[in-house]
Amino acid sequence: MFNQTNLKRPAASFAAVIGLSLLLSACGGGGGAPEPDPIPDPQPTEQLGLIKGQIAPKITTKVRAEEPPISTTVDAEGKFDLPLPNAQAMATTYQDNLIKATDLFGPCEMVVTDAPASLEVRPINKLRLDNEAIIISPVNQNPDIYSYKSWVFSEQDASFTFKGNCFGLDDVTANVVLKRGWNVFDAQVNTKTKKTTYAPATTPKPLATDYTSWIKSSGGTSTSAQSLGANILEPWKNLPQYRNR
Repeated sequence: MFNQTNLKRPAASFAAVIGLSLLLSACGGGGGAPEPDPIPDPQPTEQLGLIKGQIAPKITTKVRAEEPPISTTVDAEGKFDLPLPNAQAMATTYQDNLIKATDLFGPCEMVVTDAPASLEVRPINKLRLDNEAIIISPVNQNPDIYSYKSWVFSEQDASFTFKGNCFGLDDVTANVVLKRGWNVFDAQVNTKTKKTTYAPATTPKPLATDYTSWIKSSGGTSTSAQSLGANILEPWKNLPQYRNR
């Protein structure tokens, strides 16, 4: 005869299993709360770069940097805003434009520096116009001093000093303090004392409203009437590893 008692046993066993699971959960058993997702490492900070310039005399044209190859238009007042690539772009798209920090001042003798051998940077000391004219942002108007502002990208926070006698620059003294991203320096080549200095300058804020003055360079890439050295604005190009760049 059909036994109803045997049919009820599986249901009873199932109920016992459910009851035990609930009891374990209430007591903190059965694995507990899930582990929280790991907090991602914060992205390193960087100084964003922007050149806000005004060309004198006024000219409507385009301005460009050669390395990295970036450009922008100039408005009717001669003003331009040239955003510089961020750290990620410099480490990928423009990686080939980086140079060793120890090569910044070109061929030098009697060098004393604590610059890290592995540190790579990218200076922008000049811009070009549509007609290939070179323009610089002068620090002063002293006729004996060829001066310009230099925008320097660094792949990391770093600082170093440099002293040496360098081709075309004579005695060089530099105090270099870099933040990851773009930094600004005042470079002054004194043709009378035969000394060249590089000093940190104020880094323009991205939302700044003031524009630095840019004028046609009297130097350029070859010796000028001011007895400036070859590649005065890019002294590293006097080194064989950069001559074809």
